[in-house]
Amino acid sequence: MAGWARSKNQRYAAQKNSWTATVATIYRQVGSLTQLLDELEREGIGAFRTLADIRSFHNNYNNSLDRIRAKYGEILRKEVVDLESKYTQIAVELDRKIEARETLLKDELEELKRTLARNDNRNILTRGLFFFRKKRLTKRKAILENSFENEVERPFRKGFAKIDSLRAEIEDRKNNFDNLVERYSASDIEKAKRNLGVLRKRKYLFYGAEGEERVTRALSKLPDTFTVINDYWLEFSQPIYDRNNDDRIYSIQIDHVVVGPTGLYLVETKNWSQDSVENPELFSPIKQLKRSNYAIYRVLNAAVERGEIDNFSNHHWGNRRISPKNILCLMNHRPNQEFQYVKTLSENQIASYVRNQRQMFSQIEVNSLAENLLSRIT
Repeated sequence: MAGWARSKNQRYAAQKNSWTATVATIYRQVGSLTQLLDELEREGIGAFRTLADIRSFHNNYNNSLDRIRAKYGEILRKEVVDLESKYTQIAVELDRKIEARETLLKDELEELKRTLARNDNRNILTRGLFFFRKKRLTKRKAILENSFENEVERPFRKGFAKIDSLRAEIEDRKNNFDNLVERYSASDIEKAKRNLGVLRKRKYLFYGAEGEERVTRALSKLPDTFTVINDYWLEFSQPIYDRNNDDRIYSIQIDHVVVGPTGLYLVETKNWSQDSVENPELFSPIKQLKRSNYAIYRVLNAAVERGEIDNFSNHHWGNRRISPKNILCLMNHRPNQEFQYVKTLSENQIASYVRNQRQMFSQIEVNSLAENLLSRIT
C-alpha cells in the first residue's frame, strides 16, 4: 500500500524502533498511516499523531461530543459563578459608598438647618448681606428634604447600571443554559464532525494502516536476527526496464521488507473485504509485488556486482544472487487460488513461515544487506 511521510526528514529517516532485545528490529512507521496523517494535515487536522489516536476518536465519537458539551457546560457554570462574585463585590462596594453618602448628606442637612437658624438671630444689616446665600442654602435644604434618596443615589447611577447589567447576564445564562452550551460548543462540535467526515472519506487508508500495523506486530515476534523495514520507498532517476512486461519502473513502495537468516522477503499487506478481493478494477497486489521484486532484484544484485554488500561476491563459484521472496498478507478474506512466485498468508502465519524457511544468509550478510537497503532511503 502506497504511503509517504509527514515531512521530508520523517519520510526518509530510518527511525529505529527496537521492541525488545530478543525480537526483530523495526524501522519506520507503516505507510498507510503516514499517508493518512499527511492527508489529515493538509486538511488542517493535526490532532492525531498515532493510529491509536484515530481509532479512539472514531470509536468514541458520540462520547466525545458529550464531553465537548460537558466542557462548555462547566465553562458556563464558572462564568455564572464569576459574574455572581463580581455582582456581589460591586454591590457591597456600592452599598458602602451609599451608606457613606447618606451620612454625609444627613450631616450636610443638619448643618444647613443650623446655619439658616442662626441667620434668624442676626440683625437687619447682617441678614441683608446674607440674603443671597440664604436663598441658595434654602434651595439646597429643600432638595435634601424632598429628594434625599435621589441625591444619595445620583453619583452612583453608572454603578446601578452595572449592577443591573450583571444581574441580566446572570439571569440570561441561567435561563438559557442549554442553548448557550450548544452555542459555545458549536465550533468544536463542527470541527469534530468535519474530522469524522474527512476520516470516513479516507477509511481505506485507516483500514490499510490497521492491517499494516497488525502485520508489523506479527513480524516483530521474529528473532532479533531479523530486520523489518516498513513503508520501503525507492525512486529511480533512470527507470528500471522490465523487458518481459514492457514496464518502465520509476518507483516502488513495499509495505514491509524483511531481512533475516532465511532470506529477503517483500510483504504486501491488504486489509480488504471479500468484495475488494473479488473486484477486478483494483490494482492486483500480485502484480505490485512482482514489479517491486524485479526492481529490488536488479538494484541489489547490481550492488553485489560492485562489491557493495559484504560476503555476496566472494564465493569461489562466483557472485551469489539475492532473490527476494514475495508474500501477500491478507487480513480478512483470501482468494482460493494460489499464485506463481507469491505466497499468500494470514497475519497469524507470516512470522512462522518466515522463521522456518531454510537458512540463506549468515548474520553478517543479513546485517550488510539491511544496511544497504536502509542506505537507499534518501
